[in-house]
Formats: sequence, structure tokens, C-alpha cells
Amino acid sequence: MKRVLSAFISLIIILSGCMKELRENAFSEESLSSVINIEVGMPAGYNFDLDGVSLLLNDPVSGLSFSGKTDIDGKASIRVAHGSYSITAVVKYSEPGGLIYIFNGSANKVRVTPADANVINVKMDLNASVSGQIVIKEAYYGGAVNPLTGKTYSNDKYVILYNNSDEIAYLDSLCFGMTDPYNAPTAGKLSPWIKPGTTELRDSVPAVSMAWIFPGDGDDNILRPGEEVVISMNAIDHTTISPNSVNLGRAGYWAVYDPILTKGQAAPESGVKLLKCFWKVGTSNQYSFSLASPAFFIFTLGGKSPERFAQDTYTWHPNQPERRTFDCLMIDKRLIIDGVECFREATDSKRLRPEIDNGYAMTSGTGSGQSVHRRMEKVVTDELGTRTLYMDTNNSTLDFEIRNWPSLKIN
Repeated sequence: MKRVLSAFISLIIILSGCMKELRENAFSEESLSSVINIEVGMPAGYNFDLDGVSLLLNDPVSGLSFSGKTDIDGKASIRVAHGSYSITAVVKYSEPGGLIYIFNGSANKVRVTPADANVINVKMDLNASVSGQIVIKEAYYGGAVNPLTGKTYSNDKYVILYNNSDEIAYLDSLCFGMTDPYNAPTAGKLSPWIKPGTTELRDSVPAVSMAWIFPGDGDDNILRPGEEVVISMNAIDHTTISPNSVNLGRAGYWAVYDPILTKGQAAPESGVKLLKCFWKVGTSNQYSFSLASPAFFIFTLGGKSPERFAQDTYTWHPNQPERRTFDCLMIDKRLIIDGVECFREATDSKRLRPEIDNGYAMTSGTGSGQSVHRRMEKVVTDELGTRTLYMDTNNSTLDFEIRNWPSLKIN
């Protein structure tokens, strides 16, 4: 087996370098007298080494960050300034055949104040997941100011999927869903989809409103290594409405659109392909995609037909027992290929389990014109040609960065 950490190590080195300068210029040794002892553990059934698990401690209020790595026993002691820290752990291993195992862990609100003990002990159990061929490369959801009206224009939302592997992938029967609640919970509130009597998210993720699937018989829609597909909510040329927008009406793009079920959305331009809506709840005639803090994912049906899958996973909303409008399909975490959690603030609460996304991506706000885009890990050249390999640790805080303009915008 081989550990795959090159891009993450580079990121940690950068953070560590910045922190070193910050320590020298802004802190005395007394200010860094608190120690957080961290111990991580592999989940049952996995025997990978614990040496070198990368740790990142971040205080979302002050913006301070500290980093470190575990020893052979999975332990690390990190000196920090006073604050309330979110801690993330990540390590990746590859095995013959290209299978990549990703282990993530997290701990939130780890406080060190003058009133607390100088040494805090934290134990984290890692969660296991497997990296898939197809990843979410970019999401543009908050819109930009239309210079013609002075108002935010946000009907131009889109998501890009990318084949991040060295093998051909097929889009046929790949599904797309939006997580409930539409916006990330704030002010200490939790997702309603937690295990009874706990604060832990359920092992299945709620797909709300509608669920979409790529058509095909198994080999109709090929996605070669390094290729991407665009999924839009309104597949038209939005630049005719706002010069700061993007053209989503290009032939070959895809749209989540049904002429009957989503007639409130713009009819796609000629040449745009359509995903099929295989499940819908409520009376809305549009597919709602949050412009502030969406969480979305791609998944498979586990070999079931769309009809059977919807029947087997349909679940009443726990907070709306008398209203069917907010019911969801509960997607088992093992069927989810990739997911991205977007926050408005770093203090928002999670909707996606750590095996899917152990962090969050975030723009500076609605109307900023920004997108969240996966970081480049490296450029590879082989018999398939030259292509970009993007970071994939199942932690959007590490994997994604902010683009001031979406990649589809032509300046």
C-alpha cells in the first residue's frame, strides 16, 4: 500500500509556515502555553498505519490555524493560543488497482481559555470512505450583481462533474440530489436528520424536493479521464440578461429540467441534454438550489430501478409529520460517490456526514460572483494525454478554493 498525501502535505506546509511567522510576530511563548493532545483511531476492520495523519486546528472566529501530524501510535501534541477550535484529521492510502481509501475525522468546539486546563485531550475516531472516479469540480450558486439592474442575478446556478481518474467513466444511471435542509443550520441549530437521542447525523443523507438521474443503458454517456460535464438549473445563455453571467445553453451541457415537473424553469436551449426526474415531492414547479449554502451530492441506486429505489427510501420528514411537502429520499452513505457542503459562516452546522464531506466550502456571500472550485493537485501526462488531477480528501475545506469568477465565465 502507498500513502497519498502530497497535495495535503503541501497545504499543511504552507499553513505551518504562515503560523510560524504569526507565532514569532504576534504571540509570546506564554500565549502558546496551552496544549491539545489529539489521538486518532482507525475504524473497525481497517489496519492502516496511524503514523503521519495530518491534523489541522482552526478557530473560525479569530482565523487562527495550527497544524501537526500524528506519531506511530496515532497521537500528537499541538501548542495553541486560546480559542475555540475545529479539528480535522485526514490521511489517504492507495492500493493496487487504483483504489483510494480516505480516512477523515473531526472534533468541534474544542475550547482552551484562561479558565480551562492547560492541557486538553481529544480522541477522534476516523471514518472510512473510498474515492470515486467522478468528483464535483465546481459549484456556482450565489449569482453576481447585474450591472444593468444593480441587483443580484442568480438564475445561472450550475455544477461541474469531472472524471478525476485514469479510466473511462459512464454517467448512465448516476444520480444528483440536494440535501435537506436547503440552507445550512445556523446559530447552533442541528440538522433535523440526526440519530435519536444524539447529535450525530444519520447514516443516510436526505435528498429533498426532486431526485435526478442521467439516462442511458450503461455505456451511452462516456466521460473520459480529464473530461467534465456541466449540470445547470436553467440551461440558457444568461449573458443576454446579465453581462456578468454565464452561457449555460451550450450544446452538450446538461440540465435538471422536465417540461411538466419543472415548467417554472427556463426551457433549455437546443442541444442541451436532460437529466430525468425520477422522484418528486410537493407542488413546486422548480428545482430549488440554495443560493446561500447548498449541500449536494451524486449517488448510485445500488442496482435498483429508480422506481424501486424511490419506494424503498421514501421517508417522512421528522419535523413535518403531517406535511408531505418536505419528505425525502434517504440515500445510504455507501451509495454516495461525492458530495459538497457549502456554508454561509464557518459556525454553520453540517448536513453531510464526515465520510462524504468532512469540511465545507464557502464564498464571501450572495451576489459576489464567486464559485467554489476544486484545488489542482497536479498535472499528469501519460498514454492518455495531459490532464489535471484535482484534490480529493473528502474534505471541502481542504479540497476547494474560491474563484472570483466562475470558470465558465468568458471575460
